[in-house]
Amino acid sequence: MQYVNIYGKKRNIGKKFIEPIRLSGEVPCILYGKNINIPFSTSLEIFKKLVYPPEVYWVSIQIEGEYKNIKAVKKEIQIDPISEKILHADFCKIEDYKPITLEIPIKTFGRPIGVSKGGEYYSPIRKLKVKAIPSYFPEYIKLDVQYLDIGDRITVKDLLKKEYHILHPLNTLVARVKNSRIVSTDHVVKSSQDEKKDLQAKEDKKIKK
Repeated sequence: MQYVNIYGKKRNIGKKFIEPIRLSGEVPCILYGKNINIPFSTSLEIFKKLVYPPEVYWVSIQIEGEYKNIKAVKKEIQIDPISEKILHADFCKIEDYKPITLEIPIKTFGRPIGVSKGGEYYSPIRKLKVKAIPSYFPEYIKLDVQYLDIGDRITVKDLLKKEYHILHPLNTLVARVKNSRIVSTDHVVKSSQDEKKDLQAKEDKKIKK
């Protein structure tokens, strides 16, 4: 996985210190984990890589006064529902051999053969909750759909890997191709024209009699 570098400054705790931090263009954060709990602040700009892209990033945090960088992962980012401004961020220190849980995006490859036959592709889920030690996390979960025919489906059971554990029931639907309910316009027009021809032929027969 890719890393985002963060430089942070230690901050004071308390509501009266929070607003000045935000007004200065920074975000109040906290880094926690085994034997560590450090309140700090960092630039708002850095969160463009952490909030908006679908990819998951590790972070390498260098905090003023600390002698080494700390590897961590984003755990929670609080966003104001009205202004959509970032209010606060929590980061959790990574232990190399301690499993953690993250939501990993699904990346689709190919065009289902069932779609070319008139079927409709359906995928109700965009991320999967995965548990693993940090070094085994994938950047994304590959979803190869090119061989999906009408009536075929892919569930969590089809995506299992020994490197990580997907925390969803095995029968959770990930993707499928179903019959389309849309009737071909050409077929409707042709049927209508055939009906008109039949009616016209009947009328012609009546006139000749």
